[in-house]
Amino acid sequence: MKYELVAIDLDGTILGPDNEVSPRVEEAIRAVQATGISVTIATGRMFASARRFAEQFSIKTPLICYQGAQVRHPESGDIISETLIPKEVALGVIEYCQRNSYHVNAFQGDSVFMAELTPAAEFYLGLSGVEGTVVGDLAAWLPGDVLKLVIITDEPTTVTIIDELTTEFGAQLNVTRSYPIFAETISPEVSKGRALRSLAAHLGVPIERVMGIGDNLNDLDLVTAAGFGVAMGNGAPEVKARADYITDDVEHDGVATALEKLILQA
Repeated sequence: MKYELVAIDLDGTILGPDNEVSPRVEEAIRAVQATGISVTIATGRMFASARRFAEQFSIKTPLICYQGAQVRHPESGDIISETLIPKEVALGVIEYCQRNSYHVNAFQGDSVFMAELTPAAEFYLGLSGVEGTVVGDLAAWLPGDVLKLVIITDEPTTVTIIDELTTEFGAQLNVTRSYPIFAETISPEVSKGRALRSLAAHLGVPIERVMGIGDNLNDLDLVTAAGFGVAMGNGAPEVKARADYITDDVEHDGVATALEKLILQA
């Protein structure tokens, strides 16, 4: 297959537990771009966090951020598309977190807001490489619609949260997991796969000529929407089951393995 666009997740895909990019993965991404194939990042992270990796790889293609809630040009910062959670729905999620004493982050624009700087908040900010703003009572502060909300607990509780929020809000929310301890809520109209299809159309690239690479539940739609879907060896079983190809795990440079075998050596 002749590829024209490759969309790659960050956490658990490009980035391992150390939050670093291996030299082999960076070399493979640069080598793919040198062939004339466009590469983009498709992440749950905010634009400010994703942008620094785009700069590291010299990516010029618009980035898929916030699970697809925002598509944005990495150099100019121009927003190509954006879909928000209505304020009243966001307040319901915040109040759910307050009842259960869960830490939650709210995202607007290029900023992340929280009630207090908890250990969970410090972990998230350190992982993302961004600064947060403490506002006290998040529900009382919330001025309007949000891009997404991220609830940070532990892995078993994250599964429970996804089930409970899906039951409580139904079609009002898309609830997923981007990291073992992150439960993320976005608009029901948002997913990485939808954003990928929209971006491909924007670029004039047939979806059949797109490769998508990811690992977690929030990447399932990315992997299935792409003409050729690649799951990481460390990926969720649901993602592996729907992928066209399963590569090595993140600690063994699975992204590089896939790019080398399927594109660079093909």
